[in-house]
Amino acid sequence: MKFYITKISFLLLLSTLFFASCETEESLTITAPEAEFVLNTPGISTVFLNFALPDNPAFTLSWKDDVTGSSSYTVEMATDADFTSPISLGTTDAKNFSMTVAEFNNTIANSGATTFRDVPVYFRIATGSETSNSILLLATRYPTDAPVVSSPLANDAFVLSIGSVDETVLTVNWTDAVLESSLGININYTVEAALAGSDFANPVAIGTITNLSTVSSTHSELNAVAIGIGLMPEVAGDMDIRVVAKNTNTGGSELTRISDAITVSVTPYLSAFPNLYVVGDATSPGWSNDNNNTPLFRNQDVPNNYVYVGYFGAGAFKLLETKGAWQPQWGTNDGTSLAVNTGSGSDPGTFNVSTAGYYSYNFTTVGEAGSFTVEPYDASAAPTYGTMAIIGDATPNGWDGDNDTNFTQDTNNPHLWYINGVTLTSGGQMLIRANDDWADVWRYSGSNQLYGKANLAGGGDNIPFNEASGSYDFWFNDLDGSYNIIPN
Repeated sequence: MKFYITKISFLLLLSTLFFASCETEESLTITAPEAEFVLNTPGISTVFLNFALPDNPAFTLSWKDDVTGSSSYTVEMATDADFTSPISLGTTDAKNFSMTVAEFNNTIANSGATTFRDVPVYFRIATGSETSNSILLLATRYPTDAPVVSSPLANDAFVLSIGSVDETVLTVNWTDAVLESSLGININYTVEAALAGSDFANPVAIGTITNLSTVSSTHSELNAVAIGIGLMPEVAGDMDIRVVAKNTNTGGSELTRISDAITVSVTPYLSAFPNLYVVGDATSPGWSNDNNNTPLFRNQDVPNNYVYVGYFGAGAFKLLETKGAWQPQWGTNDGTSLAVNTGSGSDPGTFNVSTAGYYSYNFTTVGEAGSFTVEPYDASAAPTYGTMAIIGDATPNGWDGDNDTNFTQDTNNPHLWYINGVTLTSGGQMLIRANDDWADVWRYSGSNQLYGKANLAGGGDNIPFNEASGSYDFWFNDLDGSYNIIPN
């Protein structure tokens, strides 16, 4: 009986092991995955291309290849899911691929895409005869093509007339794909003019506009522009015109696109420009508008260009057209462009001088606007003269070398000199000399105006005076030889 029970126990143990063995074998069965050549879906489905970061990666693709065993892959792009016209983005021996913002933006633009927002872009990987699956990204690109000027046409001619000052003479039109798009950004356009062939080294604005494609100019406005770029009155001259488009992103970065220039002929008419006088606590007259206010000096070749090299105290100043009157008043609201209140508007902001010292200012007025530049000036090596005078038969004391007509030296600027109410004689000549001597003499430089820049030279012509005999205020700057003779 004992032996029988032992046999039964042994059989039960074998059965248990048998069934346990079968269960273990089933649980360890491993099914191998199918080999695949698959392009992974990126973590993002939209790409916003930022023009301020052109070298950053626009996207990174990665893929798995258990099929081809290839070591060279071509990344293809298309604007349709069928890849009707695939575009090769590049080749790689790795299983990942990146492209910069600028490269991707240009590729989309060259693909024929006519929209800017959410452009569908399909990707796939090709190697040999095999291609992966495709994935879709929606890209918002930025504009790269410049505006195209449609009018005026090259070589058009414009003869300006003082009798038609308020009539429109020039209309500049252009096309820009961004204006017809759904990109939803503001585009600021400036129509610029420059002397033909100058490569817009010193452009002058004809006009500005936002989100529109036309700017017009009257005879008066275009005349001021023509004179401002250096065209001569009553003489036909060539003017280059272009359109500058700018937009700013949310980060404050600015994208600029510039059209090709066209060249037109413009004949300006002769126009008078007023003298401009400084007023403000950065200048000698302070904030009094009738305190022997210093005039700006004038460019003898460009009548609407005003220059001043001299000392300014820390503070601010503006420009007045008439001493004793607060309008017309010139200033700036943005630190680079000129603004004016002719008498019916609001006064502009001030020109600000943060640190006292010598500065070189250059102002160009264009109609009721314009521009200016300022930079520090090193006057440390300039001689300081004890006296300055005019001498010659156009002056009160003629050529009497012992009796020059002396200037008064400005109290804040030892290089600035003036004579108020001096009588000058028509048809006479004169020179400007320092220290009642012939060592430092300023001579004629070709100006046919009452202003100009005299040459500090040992020899040369006398300065002619051909205006009407009478009383004049005479201002002179020995730093650059500028002078301005103003009738009383």
